[in-house]
Amino acid sequence: MLPSALAAGPADTAGLRCQAQAAPAPQHWQRCDQPLQGPVLHIQAPAGQLLLWTLEGGSHAHEVQLFGPDGQLLRQWPAVHNGRQELGWATTSAGHYRLQARNPYFTPGPDAAPLQWQLRTSAPAQRDLPATGATPAAPASSPLHSPLLLQLQEQLAQAGAAQKASLIQNFWRSVQAQGTPLLEPLPHSQEVLTTFLWRAPAGTADQAHLVRLDWAMRSDSPFQLQQLPGTDIWQLSLPLPRGLRAAYQLVVDPLRYPAAAGQAPSRMQQMQTQQLAAQRDALNPHVWHAGNPDLAADSEAARHAQRSALDIPASGPLRNQASDAALPALKGSLQHLRFASSQLDKQRSLSLYLPPGSHAPGSLPLLLLFDREAYLERVQLPQRLEAWIAQGLIPPMAVLLVANPTREDRAKELPPHSDAFGRMLATELLPWLRARTPALARDASQVVVAGSSYGGLASGYLGWAHPASFGNVLSLSGSYWWAPTPAASQAAHRWSESDWFMQQVAQSPTRPVRWHLGYGLLERGVNGEGGLVDNNRHLRNVLQAKGYTVSSDEFAGGHDYYAWDQAILRGLQALGFSGPAAACGHC
Repeated sequence: MLPSALAAGPADTAGLRCQAQAAPAPQHWQRCDQPLQGPVLHIQAPAGQLLLWTLEGGSHAHEVQLFGPDGQLLRQWPAVHNGRQELGWATTSAGHYRLQARNPYFTPGPDAAPLQWQLRTSAPAQRDLPATGATPAAPASSPLHSPLLLQLQEQLAQAGAAQKASLIQNFWRSVQAQGTPLLEPLPHSQEVLTTFLWRAPAGTADQAHLVRLDWAMRSDSPFQLQQLPGTDIWQLSLPLPRGLRAAYQLVVDPLRYPAAAGQAPSRMQQMQTQQLAAQRDALNPHVWHAGNPDLAADSEAARHAQRSALDIPASGPLRNQASDAALPALKGSLQHLRFASSQLDKQRSLSLYLPPGSHAPGSLPLLLLFDREAYLERVQLPQRLEAWIAQGLIPPMAVLLVANPTREDRAKELPPHSDAFGRMLATELLPWLRARTPALARDASQVVVAGSSYGGLASGYLGWAHPASFGNVLSLSGSYWWAPTPAASQAAHRWSESDWFMQQVAQSPTRPVRWHLGYGLLERGVNGEGGLVDNNRHLRNVLQAKGYTVSSDEFAGGHDYYAWDQAILRGLQALGFSGPAAACGHC
């Protein structure tokens, strides 16, 4: 009987051999359908095999690299999740593959639990494509069309074969020169028609392809690119707001999840295999590292790990203003710490940034931010914070990045199922931190609690529940749709009033806390659901009615770390943490 971890899908282990060890090469091959321990996993695999693995990392985050039979780095997953990490790829050739995990923050001690690999699914890789000759349906989310493409289509309809080839070649030459997406004006001055493009490889224009946009916006139908008939041009046009800041990938010819006979794969299983086909937009020269800044831009690993960047200016000429500039090295200090809570009986990782220079006791404002690993890797927040300080945009301040022990713990701790997590932060972690770092401010008015998504919900709850410790709330895309699960006898029906947290605020005395709510205009609901925009606007209105000092930032973006980095700067400034350059209009 196969291990339960393989129950997610069928396991075809024919031709697979494995060994987990620290040595550079395997000595004794083993079966793959059993737990394997060690920082390095060797796999002998046939060509065309879909492999999905789980790495159990305890309460730590690990960077994982995949090397192919020729030694080339094929994939890299950044250390952005504590505990369990899911990995996968399809083998392009037969041979020896190597998965290698490392903790970039801590050196494992002698008592550290070994890393454990578990094969979840192994099966022949099959592309999830429409039937030969089928044309994917037009996405309902894209009723508009690019005037440039409409003009090209008209020209192609009147051209001979040789002239058609020339027109298409000239089109791609123009696209290569200006980069994608195409940006064209719309009658409404606050919107831009944004057209994403993909070019079918030579000789495959007449084949069936599935290409969709993967980004931080929800829709009731996939953002699927359509073929311009008779060409190798695939396109998707969307009306988007001016000022948009977003990162995206294209999912090209995704794999089919190998569900058992008679069973349809779940939405999560489909997402797992589709993500294996996600890649940068090859026609967009602007790249966001997405937690992988050290990868060579032209490498196979970077093509999958990094994302394409799109910054549409709020005014002026229509061009992609995304910056690819690397952040300078830190001059301040960044300490990676492990904190053992007696109240919660768990260990968690922390990172403390202190700006350069000497600081008097109690002089440094403190930003406490959740989702430590993602903000270290994807946002590089300490480096960004230091750059903002150097530019005079904010005053010198410290930041404490707080992790949850595992991904499962994140869903238990950040939403306020109870006050245990907040009480631990206020009465145990902050006193411990101030005792070892006297420069940190002790007045709640100089402490900002911040986070995004569930972290935004947690920051709002902590400001409301523990105002004596957290005098400022910086909530980004807060998940204020959340509510405690009611008892069976009190189960809410689908039409009942929601917005549980807003009710708590409305029914309680006003606390001495300043609020800033940032949320993206793309964070709207679908199929009649309320979206994060609606939830956050409702909370803003309740806070205003209760007499709180509250600011809001409806930024042009989505549920996206690429948008949240600049939203943090605006939030700090709105809460009163502005440097001299911000006070004089960046003079």
